[in-house]
Amino acid sequence: MKRFSLEFLPAVIASVGLASLAVLFWVETSLFRKAVVTWAERDLDTRTELAAESLEEPLKTGDFKRIHAFGDACAADGVRLTVLVGAKGVFFDSVRKGSKWPKSIYATHPCGEYTIRLGLPVERVLAPFKRARIGFMLAALLGGAGVLLVFFTTYRQRVRIKELRRIEGFRRDFIADVSHEIKTPLTGIIGAVDLLDGAANMPQENVRTLLALVKKESTRLNALAQNILSLARLERAGETGLLEKADTDVSSLIRETVSLLRTKAEAAGIELNVSGVDGPVVFACDPQLIQQAVSNLIENAIRYSGSMDVAVSLVTKSGEVRITVEDHGVGIPPNERERVFERFHRIDAARAADTGGAGLGLAIVRSIAHLHGGEVFLSQSTPSGCRFTVAMPV
Repeated sequence: MKRFSLEFLPAVIASVGLASLAVLFWVETSLFRKAVVTWAERDLDTRTELAAESLEEPLKTGDFKRIHAFGDACAADGVRLTVLVGAKGVFFDSVRKGSKWPKSIYATHPCGEYTIRLGLPVERVLAPFKRARIGFMLAALLGGAGVLLVFFTTYRQRVRIKELRRIEGFRRDFIADVSHEIKTPLTGIIGAVDLLDGAANMPQENVRTLLALVKKESTRLNALAQNILSLARLERAGETGLLEKADTDVSSLIRETVSLLRTKAEAAGIELNVSGVDGPVVFACDPQLIQQAVSNLIENAIRYSGSMDVAVSLVTKSGEVRITVEDHGVGIPPNERERVFERFHRIDAARAADTGGAGLGLAIVRSIAHLHGGEVFLSQSTPSGCRFTVAMPV
């Protein structure tokens, strides 16, 4: 029996290594290409759905100016907008007739008697993939170091895709939640207006009741819009790291906030107490955001706690400013305490609907605390109730 010669072993190992690397390269690039295309298709579906919602009214009213403006905005973003009517008829196209448009992926969504179609060039979709593929090829030529780079780059891309999917899911949920919250007050307003419009001889008492309903739901809608704008501003500040800070006397700020809300508390039969805010406590912060956070906590206690008193306190401890709002009401169940700071989460949806809450107040408080490098904590009061503490470094 002829013995196996070891002189060919390095070549065999090198060949196996190169073959394994080639297979790995093909598998990873194929998976990455598929993931990029899938994500782009899902994102395009979402954008098409939003485009259909935005164009629904202009198409109904024949507002061609708004339709053309929307098409120009899409074209500026490198997206082709086509409004189809019937089986093959083109009602509007952001690409001029006769102009060349590259090979694209498309998504459609119905919009009444029309169909909205958005197109995204394949070259633009695959640009990240092509850049990654070139990187993979160069890495493979570098041998062992290249293999490590391939694994690292692939891992980074997978994490990024996973994050993009998470963001996409959050965006879908956020849009759905906002649509639901807006629909509720709008339904009440439209119903009341229809009743007022259709009853010429309605008793004045009924008229006043319906007008009060319109005012209540309009106020609720306005509060929702303000909260959404506040969240958008906080997210933008968190992404850019830009926050307008100034040396602020927080004790004076709290006294002012409590003074503004004292009438509302007294109307609800709640005694509003303040402690620890006599002397000045100065640190760099955004005074408007801090006031909004304190106001949200106090208003939550007034609306939902069922307590006869609410205490607001301020202390400085271990290089931190701690603002506490405490009540002695019904409290929050332990299984709900981890979720109270989530957007649109409400412990009692029916009660929140009666008071006009949308579940954004505590989410805004947490975002404000994070922007100031701090955190907000929830603990139980004695013997019952809730204690919310915003702790921020001085």
